[in-house]
Amino acid sequence: MAKKLACIVTGKVMTMANSYYEKKVLKAESEEKLKNTYICKEAKKLLRLGNGISEVREILCDKNIISSLVDLDEDLITEIIFGNNKKKFISTTDFNTLSSVTHNQTDPDVLSFITKISK
Repeated sequence: MAKKLACIVTGKVMTMANSYYEKKVLKAESEEKLKNTYICKEAKKLLRLGNGISEVREILCDKNIISSLVDLDEDLITEIIFGNNKKKFISTTDFNTLSSVTHNQTDPDVLSFITKISK
């Protein structure tokens, strides 16, 4: 029998196979925690892009449903959305090591042309 799980942001109900539901429960550590923290993929994507809870609800929810949804704590949502990122990749580039193969200089004629047109 399929399991149903409601998004805490939009109220949309997702039906999923038992095996997928069990994986979600294991990841969340308990069924109760999963039900209290589940956010659907569409809402999660919009929240990661910087939209607020009310904006996401306006975009994804029916106008009649918005008033019946529970107010959520922004800190809880931020923890759910960004708290799972255990590894943060920081990329730094040392521009001093760029060689002429990767960073060519402008031809002197082109440089004079650019200087003339940019005045």
